[in-house]
Amino acid sequence: MKTAFPKLSIFETFKTKREQLTGEAIRQRHIISHLAKEDNPTLMTRTAIAQNIAKKNNLLWKNIYSGVFRDLDEILIPLDIVNEAGRLPLKRGPKALQEKGVPYYQLTSKGLLVALSIDDFDQKDSVLDEFLSKA
Repeated sequence: MKTAFPKLSIFETFKTKREQLTGEAIRQRHIISHLAKEDNPTLMTRTAIAQNIAKKNNLLWKNIYSGVFRDLDEILIPLDIVNEAGRLPLKRGPKALQEKGVPYYQLTSKGLLVALSIDDFDQKDSVLDEFLSKA
């Protein structure tokens, strides 16, 4: 069931364990911090984001991909935290994807500000410089 207004969950905790972040909060934090760190378009696709999160958490990326897809399409893009920066051409795969390409994403200025609010994000200086240069 879709909500009327998408909700950013990066600070959401469990009701009984107030100090522990929910899985959705952790995943959204990873997506935002990954996009803030990366400059290479091939590392800014949904698959690359899922693979990076899976590698950090010692999981299979295919199990995380659907959550990354949903977070991007239903929450982060509608809230204007992330936008589609372009499409990468494919050499193999379905013809429709070869013609359209695979989307890659970047943070908006609002997204850079959200990245700065994540406490365990370690590259705040470079993101702050980028945010101030866009403003």
